[in-house]
Amino acid sequence: MTDGTHIDLGSAMITMVEPTDDPDRLHEYNRWYEHDHCYSGVMIGPWAFSYGRFVATRALKDLRFPPASTVSTPVDQGSFIAFYWYLADKVDEHFAWSFPATQELAAEGRMNGERTHISTSLYDFRGSVNRPDWPVPAEVSLDHRYPGVVCLWIDRAEAGSSDALVAWLTGDFLPWVFSEPSTLAQALVFSPRDFPNIPNSGVGVDQKVLVALFVQGDPRDIWESHIAPMADSVAAAGYGTIGLAAPFIAVVPGTDTYLDQLW
Repeated sequence: MTDGTHIDLGSAMITMVEPTDDPDRLHEYNRWYEHDHCYSGVMIGPWAFSYGRFVATRALKDLRFPPASTVSTPVDQGSFIAFYWYLADKVDEHFAWSFPATQELAAEGRMNGERTHISTSLYDFRGSVNRPDWPVPAEVSLDHRYPGVVCLWIDRAEAGSSDALVAWLTGDFLPWVFSEPSTLAQALVFSPRDFPNIPNSGVGVDQKVLVALFVQGDPRDIWESHIAPMADSVAAAGYGTIGLAAPFIAVVPGTDTYLDQLW
């Protein structure tokens, strides 16, 4: 809800991609994405106000579950994930600018096709839960520069609804997760929606919910103690099942750090 005292996160674009595995082309792809595309294709547009990018090394991909993922096939596809935040009630205006701008960039030779979109969707922000006494608001989450994030794509139960799943996550499950001390700091909950004026363009609209669990450390340190048990906890509640749990660590912007560790 907006009250005129601060900006409000309303929508997000969350995009998980698999880049080329050719070393020379991979370095150019990384340069293009960080030095040009994230800015010229999104951030200079109206109402986009924050951006963050994370990477999954081979060691992190090995932790993903379930093996038969409903998001990524095979499960280890998706080396990079990027988050873009948009001001509440303004996402249509952004994409009215974005689609023509992207076409202009393509005409200038400034688009790079060296990637496969594993999961790219526009999302509505549905709420956030912080651990006790952690003050970072959702709007500042990407600027806080967390060193890690765990993304949970949850498939709603066939007989249930996305609203019921979101209500359980924000009202029961996530407060319980944060009741025990750990490096988990903040969870943001999203549900997919179609891109403006493009029917059936969203990934899992009315079927999936995405939870971004921001971590003050390496996700591997809490994987067995906190993340892996979530599969049984979510399933037991009856609201849905985890379609993919995937850990990432923050990129080092402007460098090729981790590019030699993706596979």
